[in-house]
Amino acid sequence: MSENMPKLYSDTYIFSKYPQYTKALTAAIMQDPIIDKSTDAFKDVEYEVKRTRVSDSLVRILMSSNTVLLDCEDPLPRAFKVFCARDFRSNDRKIRAFIDCTGVITKSNKSSALIVEETKLISHLINAAISMVYHKAYSNIERRQFLVVKAATCFAKAFTHIIDYLVKISIQETSKAKVLYLSAMYFLEGIMGFDETKSQPIAKKIAEISDREASMLNILMDKAMRVKGVNKEDANPFENIKKFTEALREVMHFRKEIITVDIIMEKWMSLYGVGTVLALEYFPALSAMMTDAYIGGYINNQRTIETVCKVDMVEYSKECLALIDGIA
Repeated sequence: MSENMPKLYSDTYIFSKYPQYTKALTAAIMQDPIIDKSTDAFKDVEYEVKRTRVSDSLVRILMSSNTVLLDCEDPLPRAFKVFCARDFRSNDRKIRAFIDCTGVITKSNKSSALIVEETKLISHLINAAISMVYHKAYSNIERRQFLVVKAATCFAKAFTHIIDYLVKISIQETSKAKVLYLSAMYFLEGIMGFDETKSQPIAKKIAEISDREASMLNILMDKAMRVKGVNKEDANPFENIKKFTEALREVMHFRKEIITVDIIMEKWMSLYGVGTVLALEYFPALSAMMTDAYIGGYINNQRTIETVCKVDMVEYSKECLALIDGIA
């Protein structure tokens, strides 16, 4: 992955399925008002971020020219409260992090003061920082083995919980272990872009299965793609959430009317929150899902995320903060 670009929105099945996303993001970049950070009123926002003491780096991120605070006329979809994109409104056209500050930074009705929902702003700033690292210095993420393992563990637990909700795989521990392994492999190969050599030892450890079991599951996933008549060069069961769901269904013998990509997306949003849907295909979204829960702003369905991911969510989030501080 270090030799390639990390996965972009445009590379995902979910983003391509909803063309209105592109229109909304483009309109926000080109048209929505930008909050002026140079005013006296904004010093109160800076103070509130500093006062939380979550990370000294967050004030720097807030004040960076690469962080654009939008006062959106129409709130963006909940999956895009923070996003990275090329800033076509600026002369340099750099990639920047955009934050929809609707309901986060608002003007007082009685004065020029700005009212801040500091917990949500902190969550968005962490998301913005990780998103910028992901897009501009991805090797800083892939080199942190502990962060990668914890992210893969959180994803595998969250995805397996969805499958268990739909088909009760926890009744048979071997079935649950298989889904844990395959969902970890999907995250590492399909979302992070790692090869099988790097992904398999991590996924195997998360699921606590043997080398033989892991190798057999990989073979069955590849065979599932061939059964579907996919050309060999396109037969990557981990390419996107749709292909992964279909291959997983084949390997695990799940009923077609119960396990589909649409049903999984619907159940994911229902259990974890509408704003988390891109976590099924895009690393910064999975990261935000975990760090938002850690910070405690109840942006998504926090209690469910805490219950499913437990200490792995906490450890992942602490590692994210260490990463941000390390590149300050």
